[in-house]
Amino acid sequence: MNRFTFIAVFCIYFSGCAAPKPSPKLIFKDHYHYGQLNKNLLMTHEAHPWFKKNYHAYSPNVKTLTSYDLSDITIRIFMGTWCHDSKREVPRFYKIMDELNLGESQITIVGLTKKKTGYFKDYSDFGITNTPTFIFYRHGKEIGRIIEKPKGSFEDHMEKVIKSTS
Repeated sequence: MNRFTFIAVFCIYFSGCAAPKPSPKLIFKDHYHYGQLNKNLLMTHEAHPWFKKNYHAYSPNVKTLTSYDLSDITIRIFMGTWCHDSKREVPRFYKIMDELNLGESQITIVGLTKKKTGYFKDYSDFGITNTPTFIFYRHGKEIGRIIEKPKGSFEDHMEKVIKSTS
């Protein structure tokens, strides 16, 4: 083996060993996802047939919500892929967001453990006691929450939260 080949093989072999491995932000364990989730994962993963079913079954009425400027709104969702309320409300929420053309960049979704804690990160500062919890922010400041299930329709409750600071 010539010197060049030896150096090339050496570098390729050990380059992966020397690089630090990033910490995971998502795990699938015991048929549930924990960590940073997204709509695509929930819509396509075989463990979550409830998402696609409930998403397609919901017909939102977003007429009044379209009159609001939602460009400065961000939403953080804490849910459990094990939680029956999350299985009902999160697909509905995403159907509303799609009807309003709200981008995925405005939404952060976290899959919690059954103890309502983060798998990779401590979320105790958010005071999550029930799932799902939708926290709405305007310019980074919390403006309201929908906890477990909305009062009335999701759209009506969401409008009350958004209207309170418009």
